[in-house]
Amino acid sequence: MANRLNKLRKENNTQDKQLSKENNSIMTDIICYLRASNLCGYDMEIMRKELIGMALEAQLRGETFGDVVGKDYKAFCRELMKNGRKKTLYEKILEIFYVFTFAFIVLYIAEIFFTSTIFNIFKLSQFTMPITLGFGIATLMAAGMGYFIYYYFAKNSFEFSKKNRKIQILYVVGFTILWTAALLFRFLFDKTVLLTINCLYPIIILATAFILIKLLNDQHTNSFFK
Repeated sequence: MANRLNKLRKENNTQDKQLSKENNSIMTDIICYLRASNLCGYDMEIMRKELIGMALEAQLRGETFGDVVGKDYKAFCRELMKNGRKKTLYEKILEIFYVFTFAFIVLYIAEIFFTSTIFNIFKLSQFTMPITLGFGIATLMAAGMGYFIYYYFAKNSFEFSKKNRKIQILYVVGFTILWTAALLFRFLFDKTVLLTINCLYPIIILATAFILIKLLNDQHTNSFFK
């Protein structure tokens, strides 16, 4: 089942290319800020489509998007949020599972390729892989860190564009602390083996879960277009 929201998003991405450099920068900050909100994806892309249209019309008049909506972009975004539909609990759960399942797949495959497991597969035809406590903790922390970094960056998109030093320093410090902690846990508990498994099983399970979550998400999203 095709996700019609992705189709709309691609159409908006194409329209974005017609924006001037200044208007594109403003639009990017606005959309990033909205993505960190509780606004549902469908309403966000509909708003984005309308905003791009407003920006293109402003360009034809020789104006910037800021001339149309004002310079207080955060206040403008908050007004948009008030008028948009909020994510349901079901949508939030699907989003969280989608992000973390994808992150676990990437991190698990990286674990296979950057440890002796890949050597054992090709040289010894052995698919067994130890799952250590260090790997488990580090993977959970890395996935959570990615989720946090995304929303922190989106929530402070305007500050990053203005090169707000305080926000940038907090971002770097937070990232460094979390990444160091993840590596430390990995090092300290890497010898504690929780279980030994066939490395193909988790890939099959995670891939199946990812496909199922995507299908449920597509089905739910497409219901808004009816």
